[in-house]
Amino acid sequence: MKHKVLIPLFSALLICTLVLIILILNSRWNSKIESYENMVILNQKELTAMRNTQELLKQNTYQVRKYMNLPELNFDTEEDSESDIPDAGSFELAAYDAISYLEEFNSSQEMLKEYTSLLGSENFQSLLRVLNLDYRKSSDFEGVLLKERSPYFKIVYIPDEKRFLIQSYIGDSEVRDSLESKEAVAFLQSETRKLNTLYERVDRLNRDLLQIYSDRNLRNELKKFNLYLGESAFSGKNRFIPILRIDDSELLRIVTDTEHSLFILGNYKYEDLETLKQGLIDYINHNDIRTASERTDDLVEKEIVALLSDPAFKQRLDDLGFTPIMQPREDNDYIYYDFVNEQSLRQGALALQKEFGEVYLMDGDDIPVRSLKTFTVNHELTFNFQLEQMKSESSVSDTFVPAQGSETFLLIGSHEHNADTMILLHGDSETSQLRMLSIPRDLYYEGRKINSIYREFGPQRLVSELSSLTGLSITKYIAIDMYAFIDVVNLLGGIDVRLDEALVDPTYKVRENGRWSTLYYTAGTHHLDGIAALRIARSRHTSSDFERAVRQQKVIAALKDKAVNMNFTDMNKIYELIRITGKYVQTNLSTTDMVKYFLSYKDYNIAGQHVMNTDNVLYASYTNLYRLSDEEQRAALEDESFYKGGWIVLPKDNDWTIIKTYIRSVLTGS
Repeated sequence: MKHKVLIPLFSALLICTLVLIILILNSRWNSKIESYENMVILNQKELTAMRNTQELLKQNTYQVRKYMNLPELNFDTEEDSESDIPDAGSFELAAYDAISYLEEFNSSQEMLKEYTSLLGSENFQSLLRVLNLDYRKSSDFEGVLLKERSPYFKIVYIPDEKRFLIQSYIGDSEVRDSLESKEAVAFLQSETRKLNTLYERVDRLNRDLLQIYSDRNLRNELKKFNLYLGESAFSGKNRFIPILRIDDSELLRIVTDTEHSLFILGNYKYEDLETLKQGLIDYINHNDIRTASERTDDLVEKEIVALLSDPAFKQRLDDLGFTPIMQPREDNDYIYYDFVNEQSLRQGALALQKEFGEVYLMDGDDIPVRSLKTFTVNHELTFNFQLEQMKSESSVSDTFVPAQGSETFLLIGSHEHNADTMILLHGDSETSQLRMLSIPRDLYYEGRKINSIYREFGPQRLVSELSSLTGLSITKYIAIDMYAFIDVVNLLGGIDVRLDEALVDPTYKVRENGRWSTLYYTAGTHHLDGIAALRIARSRHTSSDFERAVRQQKVIAALKDKAVNMNFTDMNKIYELIRITGKYVQTNLSTTDMVKYFLSYKDYNIAGQHVMNTDNVLYASYTNLYRLSDEEQRAALEDESFYKGGWIVLPKDNDWTIIKTYIRSVLTGS
């Protein structure tokens, strides 16, 4: 009987002991896991810092060797050897390019022979002599007919039609036919007579404008306002003279309107030179001629004065033992508003940096301590005058107002602090649809490529600028690093992506089963792991940035479908997925926000994948070329020493409003 009682008691005691041991071990194990995770995070930070230092050393070495005319060094690092990095000097890549070039070369040579033969025909050359026109080649199948260096006609050969497009340089007149057809000959003869008369009037008006330089009284009057006449130049057939400030920035320009024989100054038109001069003086006396930077500085300085005069702020200064000095000091770089102590010794200052309009906290020796924007959460300062401007602009702007409950997100694919990919994702609550629109990273906006804003100012500023540019209300963003993207795809078990055509990129070397080969995917559906998905999203050598953007949108759509098809019924699983991926992304969405939007949009259909490109609202140019007139561009391209600058894209006709119109059509599905 005693044994029957002791055995259960002993068993219960043993079980309690085991449970206690497990709890203790689990506690210690969790502690070790947490310690290990912290160690991994620390090591990752150290590795990132080492990589950044290594990259800086590589760049500095490259610059020094370039300066000393030494050959460039190739740095082989462990990271490079394990990555999919194109080998620009490989035999295989050269062979791919060579066979493609051979086919294009042979075809172009045949077309050039036809083109040259047609231009050199005796009848056409005889007509040019009669009209006193000279032919100048501008590209393989394009040329210009000139008379005394003035362009009269643009000629474009259309190989598929065996015909020429002849366009008059004035107006919209054109003809499409063979060079010796009756219609083409009659067109050249009649348009030449019109252009002769026009150019005579143009030359006279442009010569008259140059007389403004000889007016000493006008030059002295401009000098009083720190203004001067810049060097004259041409915009098309019209001569212009810029009115420049002392810092060489342009206030406005005087332009000849050769079509109507007028002079134009801003929004005003003048029939003769004397009324033009008086109009210029009146404009200077009645308009704000400061630079935008000077106007901003004045507004910021007024806000500093208002703040220092505010009773609440003055009380805070007094509590800290500071007294503001309302009379500012100034040097070449800063305007200082000092704080002094009871002994009237300077303790610091709020200082306005004049060139960029940034406010700094200075110490007692006028050494910058920190920019005021670093005291804000998103490192962005917003002044009251800017808020007023935004309110004013919002009341009259053409901002797109979506349906209630709709949201627009900015998705950013980054690598080494560069925004390589920018996609607007719009969830339409009325139609239960998602639409994607890719923004080219080379879009040239306000003197810089749009993606450089992310590197220099961060995602919040990029969101703000894209809101202004597109007319959308964008407040939320998600930025994911390129290599972290690999882990996200793998976490979801891979994705299925359909390619409409084969993808071959000889510049993109991939390592499979220990061998390096060319990136190649056939047309059709592919199941991709993280590395393969990244390859498809990044490749662009045999396609373009625009085609790559379409593939990137396909990858995002596949990620969305895979996440939805995992059929999470447990909210804890959804939170766990977002918690894990949250380590890899930079966003202003909380975990709760991400769960909310995931559940809201998981059943939405992706109705459109769009890319802003040169087929719809953009054109391609170069940073040093796009401001020039057509004639100046042709002259620059013929000059072998001319540096074109970086490749960029801009809205057609340099009209930024067409981007807003296009985006509205995309988001509304019209």
